[in-house]
Amino acid sequence: MVKLDTKTRQKQILEISLELIKDGGIQNLTMKKISKKVGISEQAIYRHYENKFAILCSIIKYFNEHFETVYKEISKIKPTADKIARMIDIHLEYFEDNPATAAVIFSEEIFQNDSDLSQEVRKLVEWRIRAVTGMMENGQKQGDVRNDYSANDLAFVILGGLRFLVTTWRLSDFSFSLRDKGESLKRSIIELVTVKL
Repeated sequence: MVKLDTKTRQKQILEISLELIKDGGIQNLTMKKISKKVGISEQAIYRHYENKFAILCSIIKYFNEHFETVYKEISKIKPTADKIARMIDIHLEYFEDNPATAAVIFSEEIFQNDSDLSQEVRKLVEWRIRAVTGMMENGQKQGDVRNDYSANDLAFVILGGLRFLVTTWRLSDFSFSLRDKGESLKRSIIELVTVKL
């Protein structure tokens, strides 16, 4: 058996964990199943992650880091309608390519009993609200986002629409194309939020 460095092994554990979640939901994620799929002992798994909640925290941290990079890229785009479109596209592409991540991010029931996990999700949500609120504030200053509503309320409209679409897709057992359905949502959000110049 090939010995992997710590970072590579942790990445492998996360990938297997996401695969298990995708195949059977979060309840399918156990240290025993992870160790069997990875091909190492449960003890070896525990050297990398204290428990399954630590694995879920790592998945959420990775998602957050990924989207911090995405928002930096998006911030350079003008006008705001194009920023919104790109942000929605990237979110939907990411979730369609990584459906298990959607199960983790949007499963409130798993956060109730673990304060670390709850804190990671709260940080993720608060960061996204701040980022999209900032995007709306900049758009209002540029004059291409409506200013009869607060930037924060507009951020909630955008993020809430995205969340509801992804949750519906997940609950339908991924029965439709998230990207295709997202096209209609994207047009509606841009129509609601922006000002035609």
